[in-house]
Amino acid sequence: MRFKREHRLKIISFILAVTLWYFVVLGKPVEKDLEIPIILKNSNPNYLVEISPSEVLLKVEATRRILRNFPNNNLKLEIDISRYSSGVHQIRVPIENLNLPSDLKVKEIKPNLITLVIKRVGIKRIPVKPTYETEENFPKRFKLIIKPSYVTIKAPVEVLVTTYYIPTQPLDILKLKIKREIEADLVLPPGILSVYPKKVKIFYHE
Repeated sequence: MRFKREHRLKIISFILAVTLWYFVVLGKPVEKDLEIPIILKNSNPNYLVEISPSEVLLKVEATRRILRNFPNNNLKLEIDISRYSSGVHQIRVPIENLNLPSDLKVKEIKPNLITLVIKRVGIKRIPVKPTYETEENFPKRFKLIIKPSYVTIKAPVEVLVTTYYIPTQPLDILKLKIKREIEADLVLPPGILSVYPKKVKIFYHE
């Protein structure tokens, strides 16, 4: 009978120890780093928007129980850019947009500011210019006909004013002389968002 009583006391002591450990460990505040992506809302298709960085690091403090139940996998920071005009903007990280639980304490935000660059986008028709793999052993006389000879590019306005032509992929003029006709890809210079059409036909004539 005495053995059973001691056995029961050991079980009760073990349960009390586990309960105490549970409240001490899970109730003690700990820190955790959360990587939160930045999502842009209400962007205008007539503008090119660049943001740096694309995510922020949030250091929070809470109990393990709270952090375990906190749905941080789908956490994202949304920024409405409809009220910003063209140019470069330094924006304070709107931490209030995250709707964090009241018992979750924010210890640090990295960075505190994000850079938002908004560029107006336009279109322009410009000529196509052939480029060559090498200019050695060129035929003495030849003529290239490019169809279409002009293409439409889309880019930020500041890029459009300094772009005067679109180059083709490097051409092998001797192979072109034999084939007489090829389809060539166009090479987009830095800053060009798109070109239409993406390919041109090139005809060789002597």
